[in-house]
Amino acid sequence: MSRLTSLLPGFINVLLYQLIWFLCVLGGNRGALAALPLLLMHLALTGSRAADLKMMGIMAFLGLAVDGTLQHIGFFKFTTAGFPIPLWLMVIWLGLAITPHHSLAWLQSRPVLSAVFGALGGPAAYWAGVRLGAASFQWPLLQALAFLSLLWACLWSLVMYCSMHAKVDESGKKR
Repeated sequence: MSRLTSLLPGFINVLLYQLIWFLCVLGGNRGALAALPLLLMHLALTGSRAADLKMMGIMAFLGLAVDGTLQHIGFFKFTTAGFPIPLWLMVIWLGLAITPHHSLAWLQSRPVLSAVFGALGGPAAYWAGVRLGAASFQWPLLQALAFLSLLWACLWSLVMYCSMHAKVDESGKKR
């Protein structure tokens, strides 16, 4: 297999997550309904269905806890109602759950790099969502981004740690 061919599944995974993210941010709850079949397609085609489903459960919990708490304390407001978070935001968390075993698997054994990735990627995603009109920060921008940077450095490290331990083969045995 050529190097390019071996990179293709990870590239497709990144594109799939980005498509889910844009559908949800730009389309709100209707976009989320359009994105759900993409998640189902991924699960139908992946060789790591059990691990991805486990990560979806973990990420659903984290999404409800983290973004639900941030909304409750007045960190941000969403343009779409939802309790504790809007459907479209939950679908983004589920979409993010399909990346640790695929396009972002290379971060699993690199905790420092994983923290840096979270510190940069987390705030960037929220800021882009705010700029596209899906939400608004209720804190000053620099304070909000600094807080998100610290939060996501820790959170993404935890996600990657969980993803290493979520790997199972189809018989249910841990790899």
